[in-house]
Amino acid sequence: MNRLILTLCAALIAATASAENMGTHGASNTALPNIGKVIEIADVAGYTYLHVEGKEGKEWIAGKAAEIKEGDVVRYSTGSIMRNFFSKSLNKTFPEIRFTSAIQLEGAHPTPASTAAPSSAIAKGTLTEQPNIVENQVINAMDSGGYTYIEIDQNGKAIWLAAPKTTVKKGDTIRYANDGATMKNFYSKSLNREFSELLFIGEAQVIQQP
Repeated sequence: MNRLILTLCAALIAATASAENMGTHGASNTALPNIGKVIEIADVAGYTYLHVEGKEGKEWIAGKAAEIKEGDVVRYSTGSIMRNFFSKSLNKTFPEIRFTSAIQLEGAHPTPASTAAPSSAIAKGTLTEQPNIVENQVINAMDSGGYTYIEIDQNGKAIWLAAPKTTVKKGDTIRYANDGATMKNFYSKSLNREFSELLFIGEAQVIQQP
């Protein structure tokens, strides 16, 4: 009888551990849906540029500096895609590059900063490392090179965003997911202007007009 009880306990512990592991990997896959093998790396000014190869082919991604080497397999968030992006520090134009807020080695546990929040989460007037949905008022907007540069008022502080070209004007309230990458000292070749800080977003949705 004792032997039977011990056997049942061992089976229960193993099943629980397996379920926890499945849950962990499932959460990681949900938070960071893209995966690829690193075939080229460029590190500059606190950022890492990775050329990765995945199921859909090859693409360049960029995010905060990370300890990654060629041959590693990484997961990364959706972020936002910019076309004909010129990197001043690399003196190179990327036909297409994805700016992402989270990059991690495959198999590593996601950190709080790289775990996606539910799409229903609203963080008005805030910008955090988590890809929350944010609402803010537009104080300036300009189109250039197929993109819209949007200046927003965040608790009295001016913040610049960059999104694929969209119709937005001063006074509009927009909603967006801040799951892209924030670039410092970003130079826009089409505007011939340098932004001290610029957040790349995938889409700006107008939810209220003045």
